[in-house]
Amino acid sequence: MRILILGSWEKHKAVACIKEAEEIGKLLAEKEHILISGGGTGVSEIVVNSYKKNKGKEYVCYIPSKKQMEKVGEELGPKPDKLIETNLDYPERNVVMVRECDAVIALHGGLGTLTEIIHAVKDYNKKVSVIDFGDLAAWIKAIPELHKEVFLTSDVNKAVEHLKSQNKMGLKGI
Repeated sequence: MRILILGSWEKHKAVACIKEAEEIGKLLAEKEHILISGGGTGVSEIVVNSYKKNKGKEYVCYIPSKKQMEKVGEELGPKPDKLIETNLDYPERNVVMVRECDAVIALHGGLGTLTEIIHAVKDYNKKVSVIDFGDLAAWIKAIPELHKEVFLTSDVNKAVEHLKSQNKMGLKGI
């Protein structure tokens, strides 16, 4: 599966979930999933470094225009196996990433991460697991339609397993 990892690109925010991010990277590598990210630092960087350390199959990143990255001060994180320069702004790039993945895992993100989850659930019918802590989880719980569609868990293993064990119709084993 092509799994998109979502979360804050800001390093000082990502430190709150280092353990979970490293475990997600390890599990995705062990299960031979293709990892997709926005190619930045923070949560993505931690997951990618763990994924690569554990000999992940392929890491693909989608970056917005370099002008957009410079504007917000975001830097390119670990070197991907495949770099896709979209030359789009962040919201447009985010939609492309969501469209191109099979499923999503998110942890400790802000409003950008929330909008990516909404696109995944509402526009593209993707399976989404969110690690249950912080503002992101609280926002999802506060939106009934979204809470119904997103799998919230504090267990990283369950988050990864959920993506392959259920489809959006709730049928097991697909």
